[in-house]
Amino acid sequence: MQTPKYNKIITSLVAFSIISTGLNAADWLSIAGTEPSTGSTQPHVWGFIQAGYQKDYGTILDKDGINKTPFVMLVPNLDTQSSFEINRARLALRGMIDKENNFNYFFMTEFGEDGITSPAGHSSHNYLTDASITYRGLPYDINVRAGQFKYPGSEEGMRAVFASEYRNFSTAGGQLLLERFIPNNSTEVAPGVFQGATTESVGAYRDRGVEIFNTSHLQDDITLSVAGMVGNGTGLSSSNSSGELTYYGYLASEWLFGKGKGYFTESLKGFAWYQNGKRQLNNENYTRERYGIGLDYFHNGLRIDVEYINAKGMIYNGAKDVDSDPYGLDWQFQIAADDSNKADGGYLNIQYYVIAKKVELLARYDYLNRLTNSVKNERDFKTTTIGASYHFKGANRIDINYAFRDITAPGNPTAQDVLDYGDNLLSIQATLKF
Repeated sequence: MQTPKYNKIITSLVAFSIISTGLNAADWLSIAGTEPSTGSTQPHVWGFIQAGYQKDYGTILDKDGINKTPFVMLVPNLDTQSSFEINRARLALRGMIDKENNFNYFFMTEFGEDGITSPAGHSSHNYLTDASITYRGLPYDINVRAGQFKYPGSEEGMRAVFASEYRNFSTAGGQLLLERFIPNNSTEVAPGVFQGATTESVGAYRDRGVEIFNTSHLQDDITLSVAGMVGNGTGLSSSNSSGELTYYGYLASEWLFGKGKGYFTESLKGFAWYQNGKRQLNNENYTRERYGIGLDYFHNGLRIDVEYINAKGMIYNGAKDVDSDPYGLDWQFQIAADDSNKADGGYLNIQYYVIAKKVELLARYDYLNRLTNSVKNERDFKTTTIGASYHFKGANRIDINYAFRDITAPGNPTAQDVLDYGDNLLSIQATLKF
C-alpha cells in the first residue's frame, strides 16, 4: 500500500509534467537520451578506458576451506586482494537518424572486467550496456526513449561513470541500487532469504523499457526535469520471471550559474526519485522499493554532493563462498527478499580544485545501515574516502582514492569477530576518454 509521502511524490511528478515547457538543459536525462541539432546524421563513435590498481589491506578468514570474508576481496571476481585491472573498456555509438533530429540513438558495449561482464567471477556473456532510440517529435519538447539504458534515479547512478573521480560507488549505491540477480530456483537459506549463483550482469543502474522525459526552462537560469519510466525490472537481462513491471519516477530542478556543461555545469541542483517493482524467487513475487533525495552544487571549483537512499525488500546481503576446496572459490549472492527487510544509507561528497582544471582534492563520507529490521543480521557500514585527481584535459585524468572502512554488527558479537578482519582500501585509476 502506498503511503501519503509516495502519493505526494507521484502527484508532483504528474503536475510538473503538465506545466513543463521549454528547451533541454545540461542534465543527465538529456545528455544520455538526446542529441544536439547539428544538421548532420554522421554517427559519433567514442569510448573510454579505466585501468588501474587496487589493494585491500584486510585479512582473509578461512574456515574449513570457506572464505568468510568477501568484504576483503576485490570486486568483481572476489578472488584476490591486490590487482592491476582494466575495470572498464567501453565503446559507444550515438547520433541523429534524421536531419530534423526527431530520432536519436545510443549504443554502448563493455569489454572491461566489472560486474557487467564478470559478476562474482562468473562470466555473464554480456557485453551490451546500452541500446536505445529516442523520439523527439512530440509537442512541448517531450521525449520518448525506448530500449536498454540508465533508468531515471540516483544521481550517482545517472552520472556518466567516466566523470566520477571515485573508483568505487558509495556503499549504499553499490549495495542498494547496483542490483544483483539470482535464479528463480535459488535456495531459501532462511525464511524469505535466498542464495544462488549468478551468471547475469549486475543491474548497472539500467533497465529495459520505455521512458518519457522533459527538461524545461522555468526561467532563463532555472530548469525543471521530469521523467517517468516503465521497465522489466531485470537490469541488462531480457528475462522477467515475475511477470510484473518496475516503475520509475524522477524530478529535479537546477539553478544554472552560467558556466560549464555536463558534469562541469556550474549549478545548484535538487532532485528526488522513486522506484517500485517485483522480483520472483521460488515462484513467489517480492516487492523491491527504493527512493531517494539529494542536492548537487558545483561553482568556482567547489563541488558538494549529498544524497539519501531508502530501501525496502530485495536487500543484497553479501556474497557467500560455497566451495570448501581451500584452493578454490565459488561465490553466490544472498538476497533478503521479504519486504519486511529494510535498509538506508547515503553519502556526502566534497571536492575542490586547488589548481584550476588540473589538481583536485576530494573527500566522501558514505554509510549504509543494512537490514535494520533484524538485530542478528543488521550490518552498519561507514566509509571515509580521501583522494586527489590530476586532470590532463576533459575527463582524462589520474585518480587516487584511499578508503577508511568500518563495518559493525551491532547486535551480533559473533559476526563482529569476522567483520574485524576488514580494513582499508587503496585505489589508483587512470581514465582515458576518446
